[in-house]
Amino acid sequence: MSNIRIKQYQFNSLPFISIVDETDCPVDPYVSCYLNVLLSSRTVNTTLRCANELLFVLRHFSEKGIDLPARVAAGELISPKEYMQFYDRCCFQKDNSEDHTSIKFLEINNKHLRNILVANQKNIAKVASETLQGRVRRLRQFISWLFEQFHEVQSVDEVAYERFVSLISSIKLNEEGLGRNRTQAVSNPEESVMPDSVFVQLLEMILPSSPNNPFKASKIRNYLIVSLLVQSGIRRGALAKLKISDFIFHGTYDQISIYRSGNDPTDPRAEKPNQKTKAHLATINPVLMEQVKLYIDTIRVIFPNAQFHDFVLVSENDSKGTIGQPLSMKAINAIFQKLSKALGFHVHPHLLRHKWNETFDEEGTRKGIDSTLLEDIRKYAMGWSQNTSMTQVYNEKRLALKARELSKIHQQRVDQHK
Repeated sequence: MSNIRIKQYQFNSLPFISIVDETDCPVDPYVSCYLNVLLSSRTVNTTLRCANELLFVLRHFSEKGIDLPARVAAGELISPKEYMQFYDRCCFQKDNSEDHTSIKFLEINNKHLRNILVANQKNIAKVASETLQGRVRRLRQFISWLFEQFHEVQSVDEVAYERFVSLISSIKLNEEGLGRNRTQAVSNPEESVMPDSVFVQLLEMILPSSPNNPFKASKIRNYLIVSLLVQSGIRRGALAKLKISDFIFHGTYDQISIYRSGNDPTDPRAEKPNQKTKAHLATINPVLMEQVKLYIDTIRVIFPNAQFHDFVLVSENDSKGTIGQPLSMKAINAIFQKLSKALGFHVHPHLLRHKWNETFDEEGTRKGIDSTLLEDIRKYAMGWSQNTSMTQVYNEKRLALKARELSKIHQQRVDQHK
């Protein structure tokens, strides 16, 4: 099963993600059902991430000669030792597990020195705690789902059930521990996710008339992509699925409808973008709104294929026969890769969402908006639910700055009394 891989495809305009073997056949019906039924309500990107985590799980246990669905069906599950071997494997990059860790010790005879070298190699190969947590979580959720499929709660064997509860509890403890220790780094609250000088350079570079614009074609469309992300703070998926009808070209002339649309039969893309969070209205400058209207009326209209759908951003390159088709998320990534190279700074769509939040904080503080009200406004603008913990990231930064300010005042008073 080492040759298994992820495959994305469409059937009756519905997107599917499957884990297949070298002959393109699904490796297991339960794996396919888990990905395309249990995870069907999630965005394509989320399902793809889950599929990659599950692929890691399946490859590991396959190499150990363990068939997870068969083990769960028999009520045997996996032993504590087998789980710890998996956990140890999760700590390292895909091709740097303990099984693959090897160093040729040519003339090194000191056992202590060899141990140090091996330990150092392992530390270098360690993955981020978020990656580790995702792999562990995927094993737990997949085993839990399989157990539900094979065993009825009322008639399940007591020994098998106790084994299941013990295993799931152990995995969950690891998950929670990883969540609490997600990062040991303490960031500088005064550091921006994107320095203002680089941000200003980006805004100048993306102008269609700029001599520093790195694009030979599609300059207006690419300018709109960056500008919409900068001004609205929306995600890449929400941007890619924007339709002409989502732009409210009347009234205040500055509103865009952002919402989840599920599986859109009018979207021909295999990787269908979607809005990840709650529906809301995003606000942009009326000048940018007019520029979007101008693009729709004068540039988008010249592509015949664009008349068959309502998506605003379209491919303007026919290298793969996609001219006039809705712009793919991979194409948006490619645009930012080119901008990153020109800037000498890694910039991506989600980074602009973080930059939007920084600017939002600065403007809210400058206008003296109450912190509670400011967070409620942020939750709406980001499409977050009222009980989200996402605002904590920005709250902590604001609190750190305030703590530093008060500490300086306190230190000045202490110095005066000396």
